[in-house]
Formats: sequence, C-alpha cells, structure tokens
Amino acid sequence: MDRTGIRVPFGYEPPEETSKGTLLIYDSFDLGDDEDNPSPVAGDWLDRQGLAELAGWAERRFISRVVWYVPHEETLKRMGVRYPAPMYKREEALREAADSIRSGVRTEIDTWERKRKKYTPMDTALRYMEERYKGPYFLGLSEGTANRFASYQDFEEWIRKIRLVVAAGPEFQPHPHLGKHAARWNAATKRE
Repeated sequence: MDRTGIRVPFGYEPPEETSKGTLLIYDSFDLGDDEDNPSPVAGDWLDRQGLAELAGWAERRFISRVVWYVPHEETLKRMGVRYPAPMYKREEALREAADSIRSGVRTEIDTWERKRKKYTPMDTALRYMEERYKGPYFLGLSEGTANRFASYQDFEEWIRKIRLVVAAGPEFQPHPHLGKHAARWNAATKRE
C-alpha cells in the first residue's frame, strides 16, 4: 500500500459530496431473446427499457451508485420462474445492457450468489447489500417483483429502512401493502 503523503494548500477542505446513496436493483436480468428460454412475462421482470428508466431515475436524484444484483437460478425458481437462464448468461446479457445505458452514475454488478451457489432469500440478499454498500438505500424493482416483495413477511421491516423505486407502467396494480405504504415508494414510469 502506498503511504506517500499528499500536499494541499493551507485551509483546504474537501468538497462536499453532492450525491448520496445506493440504488440496489434486484431482478432476474433475463434479457436474452433465447428461443429455448423465452423471457418471463412482461411486467414481471425488468427489460432493457426498465433498466434505463431506473438508471435515469438514479441520475436525476443524484444517487452515487447503482448496483445490479444478479440472483442464482435456485432463488429465481423459488420466486416462481419456471426455467431461469443460467446465471452466467444473465450476467453477460446484463453487461451488454449496462454498456448500452449511458448514465453519469457509477454502476456495479454484484454476483455474490455465484459464490453461494444456492437459494438465497431476498431478506438475506438485502442484509448483505446493506452491510456492503453505503446508505441511504433505494431498491429498484419491476412491477411483479415489487408486488411479490410486498407479500413477504419481512416487508414491513424493510420498507422502513429502504425506499422502493418501481419501474412501473400506467396499468400497474400495487399490492395492498404497497398501497398502505404509498409514501415509501416511487414509480420510475416506463415510457411507452
């Protein structure tokens, strides 16, 4: 580790940080158009347009970092996806999509579940990201995933700690728990 000192003028104060927080995007990232593995139902998972909407939302709100969290196939199976693509294929598709999205926000792809190689509950994944990244936290979800998350037992605990950002279209029907906590989530509206 380099231990050389740096010189600054007398009275120097570092500039105040203008961007804050981390937008954690939790999704299957099944963006490929593979004939053997068709994409999930529209609205259930994010598409390239939804990813661009969330990245644009983060840039407009001066979020300092966007983290795309890629879950393992076993996790997706427990969430109701019948035949999820292998994790490495979804990760490659996400890298291609990330290269096409132009945003001024620093982005990162988190593949923690690749090391675990097993089912990881959403609650465990959120605790991991809470320990690893700097807050305040924003959780980017698709319409279907947001409604699924609202039905989980730990939703009441997490909605107090994070702010949801839902990539939702005009026909989005929020879960009753999302309606109850309407002040704790925003819609990053998909443009048709």
